Amino acid sequence: MRILVATDFSPRSQRAVRRAGILAARSGGTVMLMHVVDGPGSRETSQDIREAQRMTVEQIAVVPELYRIRCDPLVVRGRPSDEIQDAAVVHDVDLIVVGSPHRTRTRYTGRTLRNLIRNAPCPILVARRSSASLYARVLIPVDFSDASLRALQSAGSLKLLDRAHVTVLHAFEAPGKSKLSGFGVGRDQIDSYVEGCRSRCAEDVEALLASGGLVDRDWSRRIEEGSPQEAIARLAERFPADLLVLGTHARTGFRKALLGSVTEDILSTGGADVLVVPPHASGRCRQPRPPMHAGWSEIAQAAPRLVLG
Repeated sequence: MRILVATDFSPRSQRAVRRAGILAARSGGTVMLMHVVDGPGSRETSQDIREAQRMTVEQIAVVPELYRIRCDPLVVRGRPSDEIQDAAVVHDVDLIVVGSPHRTRTRYTGRTLRNLIRNAPCPILVARRSSASLYARVLIPVDFSDASLRALQSAGSLKLLDRAHVTVLHAFEAPGKSKLSGFGVGRDQIDSYVEGCRSRCAEDVEALLASGGLVDRDWSRRIEEGSPQEAIARLAERFPADLLVLGTHARTGFRKALLGSVTEDILSTGGADVLVVPPHASGRCRQPRPPMHAGWSEIAQAAPRLVLG
């Protein structure tokens, strides 16, 4: 697995770097540690690039999860979301890992993340927790769209579900339920109506899994009444997850993802890591240009000698 991890050397991106190392070690993959320098190409920007090169090498050296992992540095100048996207295309990346967005102004803000997800050629893993282990509990909310199927399959192919307890969640609302009592329908009949809706949704979940060849997986299924926000909150309180997997729809992009505003709400608050699986981006990415970056040998020569303990 080829992993690109974006860093701005903050504690948030440090979590992303550590997570990338954990996943690379599990899959026998490689890591590209990327930093983007903003600026018009002035002398100050050139100095920033040299400093970023030095800091990137240092970060590779001091992060224990990267020990014995092939990790290449990449420092470029430009707009973060564009440069990360271009690098992912040029280097045929399987997964992009970024730190959690923050309300304060940094290179990898919520806006950058949104722009990246709209055009990303591969899944984006947003690392929000510090961890030294693989994911143990994974929650995958689904509707019955291609986006949900793509999210399920991508999480499996990236080996994020190995050895994890996986729960597939579907939230439903029984149409017209709130009006039934006003028409004199008894409680037992209303409950029966709701259970009928739940049963049909359970069948649809099984059909979704079967369409992806996933029906035989030893995964829990939860069919919860209520909005997606309510269902996720209830389940997270009873069974805290390490990872939440969400798919996005091609027709509306990030701001209208699988769960509408739920996805953006999740990313703006603390909690589990989030894997966002965007639509296939073929034909939607900008034509990649050769990245401006220094090679490993050039960067290593510019950086101070580092000793691994």
